[in-house]
Amino acid sequence: MSRNSYYTLIQRIIPDIEFHQNRYARELDACVGDQIRWLDLGCGVQIHSGWVGPTEQATRARAAYLVGCDLDLGHLRVNQLLSARVGADAERLPFADGSFDLVSANMVLEHLREPARVFQEVARVLAPGGAFVFVTPNRWHPAIAALSLIVAPRWRRFLAHSVEGRPLEHIFLTFYRANSTATVRRHAQSAGLVPERLDTFSSYPMFPSPRLLVFLECLVISAMRCTALSRFRSNLVGVLRKPKLS
Repeated sequence: MSRNSYYTLIQRIIPDIEFHQNRYARELDACVGDQIRWLDLGCGVQIHSGWVGPTEQATRARAAYLVGCDLDLGHLRVNQLLSARVGADAERLPFADGSFDLVSANMVLEHLREPARVFQEVARVLAPGGAFVFVTPNRWHPAIAALSLIVAPRWRRFLAHSVEGRPLEHIFLTFYRANSTATVRRHAQSAGLVPERLDTFSSYPMFPSPRLLVFLECLVISAMRCTALSRFRSNLVGVLRKPKLS
C-alpha cells in the first residue's frame, strides 16, 4: 500500500485524526515559557517529529537552555537543538534538586523498567511549579495489550522493526509499566506531582498495510471516539505539575 493511498484512506474515514507527534508538539509548546530551563529525557535525535503545529525549532528557541539526557551517546551527538548533552539513566539523574522548570519525555515511559524511581527523580529535579510533559502508548490499546501479554520485550523490538520499518538502533525494549492513566496517577501521587492534564487519544493506524487491515483499524479508531471506549485509545498524553511552595 503506497503512502498516498494510506493517508487518503485515513482521511476518508477519520478526517479529524491527529498524529501523536503533532499532539505532543502542541502540548509541549504550551508548556515552554520564555527563558525556561528544560530537560528532555530520552531525547534521541530530535525533540519531536510532528509536521503540523509548532516546530521543534520554534519551541526550543523560547527556552534559556535545553539539556538532553539519553543512554545512547550517538543519538545525543546528532541532536542539534541541545545546549548540553548528558549520558545518564533517568533513574539516577545527575542534576541538583530544582534544576529545571520543564522535563519532557517523548515516547519514553513505555521503556522504563522502574517508573516509580524515574517519577521520583523527575519530581526532584523540577523546580516548584515546574511541569513534566510526555506522550506514550496506552497500555490498554487492544494491540498493545495483546502484544505485551503474548510477545516478550526482545521479540516486540523485532516486530516493531518489521512493521514500522524503523532501524533497530532506534527501537528499545518496552515494558509498559507506566502506560495507563491509573498507573501514571499512582506514580505521580507517590512522587508528589499533580496531574494537570492526562488524556487518552487516538493516533494514526499502527499497521501501514495491507489496505484491508488499515481500513479495519480506521473503523476501530472511529468507534473509539465514544467516551465509553476512550480508555482503549492508542496514546496517552500528560502534563504533571510540581506544586508551588506555599
